[in-house]
Amino acid sequence: MNLRNSEDRYGAVAQLLHWGMLILFIALYLIAESMEEMPKGPDKLELIGLHKSLGVTALLLVLARVGWRFMSPPPATAADLNPMQQKVAGALHILLYICMFAMPLTGYVMSMAGGHPIEVFGLFSLPDLVGQSHDLKEFAEDSHKAIWVIIMVLVGLHAAAALFHHFVAKDSILRRMLPGGASA
Repeated sequence: MNLRNSEDRYGAVAQLLHWGMLILFIALYLIAESMEEMPKGPDKLELIGLHKSLGVTALLLVLARVGWRFMSPPPATAADLNPMQQKVAGALHILLYICMFAMPLTGYVMSMAGGHPIEVFGLFSLPDLVGQSHDLKEFAEDSHKAIWVIIMVLVGLHAAAALFHHFVAKDSILRRMLPGGASA
C-alpha cells in the first residue's frame, strides 16, 4: 500500500490518521464519561489529566490531517456520487474538521479559564494564553459539550453514508479508506 493518496484511494498515512482519530475520540469520550461518574479525588484528577493530554494529541492529529491533505490531496470525488451527494459529503467533511479542531480548543480554554493548567503526559505544560474567567470557562464548557453532540451527529451521518455506499449502493466509497481495500 502506498503512503500517499492516489487518484482512486486513500494511502496508508491518510488511513492511519482517519482511523487513529476515530479511536482517539472514542477513548476521549469513554474517559469523559468515566470522569463524570467519579467522586473528586486523585483517580479523577488522573483521568482528567489523561483526557487533557489526549485532547492535545487530538489537536495535533487534526493539524496533521489538514497538513497531509495539502501534501497528498485526497482521491477524486467518486464518480458514483451525484452532484448533490458530492456537495453534502464535502460540507460534512468540512464541518467535521472544524469540530475536530474546535473540540480540543474549547477544552483548552475551559481548563485555562478555570485556572487548571494542562500538563501533557507529564512532559510539559501548555502556556496559559487565556487567563482565569468564570464566564469564559462556562462558555467554553458549554461549547465543548455542544461540539461533542455535533461531532456525534456528523460521525453518525458519515458512518451511515459509508455503510450505505458499501452495502446498498455497493460502490467503492468505503473500500477507499480501508486498509487493503480495493481501488475504485
